[in-house]
Amino acid sequence: MHRIRSAAKQAGVSTQLLRAWERRYGLVSPQRTDSRYRLYSDDDVEILKGAKALVEEGLRIAEIARLPRDQLRQAAGRPPKGAIADGPWPLHAHLEAAIDAIAALDGERLDKLLFRMSGMGALPAREICERLLLPLLREIGDRWEKKRLSIAAEHFGSTIVRTRLQNLLASEARHGPDAAKVVCACPEGELHEGGLLAFAVHAAGSGFDVIFLGANSPLDEILAAAETTQARAVALSITRPLGKALRTQLIARLSSWKAVGVDRRVFLGGPEASREQDRFRKSGFLVSELATGVPLAWRDPK
Repeated sequence: MHRIRSAAKQAGVSTQLLRAWERRYGLVSPQRTDSRYRLYSDDDVEILKGAKALVEEGLRIAEIARLPRDQLRQAAGRPPKGAIADGPWPLHAHLEAAIDAIAALDGERLDKLLFRMSGMGALPAREICERLLLPLLREIGDRWEKKRLSIAAEHFGSTIVRTRLQNLLASEARHGPDAAKVVCACPEGELHEGGLLAFAVHAAGSGFDVIFLGANSPLDEILAAAETTQARAVALSITRPLGKALRTQLIARLSSWKAVGVDRRVFLGGPEASREQDRFRKSGFLVSELATGVPLAWRDPK
């Protein structure tokens, strides 16, 4: 028997996609442990492999779920048809199509494109985040700034991408009793949380239990959340220029929180954090592009 991550890896799909196929289409019916963890059999894995192979051939999953199980087992033995994850990343080839769908406010077309570009969810969450969703989010913003995308289209596309990032975060979530907690937030006035969501996906994949507060969070509330949850880290995304007084206050408050525990860490990212990195690093904060995830030096928080 296989736990969900093992079954998904063997089948070449993501855990998120496996759950969707199970919940929406009844493709497999795993057993449950006393603790309600899913357990998949070898046959379940073969069914999932066959379904993935048929999706790659162009069949819709709703049709595949109605096929005889022997047909799915047979399909599982076919060689893969060049899955997206195995070849060069095709972002540029499909980027224009994705932007066209956003400009047309066509959510169904965009969903299909994103599904295909993510290898039907077979790529790991962090790769989908780094190689698809963040580049697309940046492209949406760039085109809006150049007036090549309407405000409505920018809001429409950005909302869909952020929702995808939030779903990836949910799929990577860790809530074990021993998982170190990290509070992720954008300070008050900060509305752009794409990079912060990317960091949160990386943090969850690295073993953190993520407390995600999101955009426009007052610093008092951020630090109160860190105290309430006994978090070992705080991560902030700072994109707007900070005035001298606000920057001094931010450094002082974060330094005071950090000084209470020897294992506490502060992660900062975003354009403004990069511009002021010397000041922040002198205070002992870890500064990098939040989208690149948790620094290697602190990947094992346990």
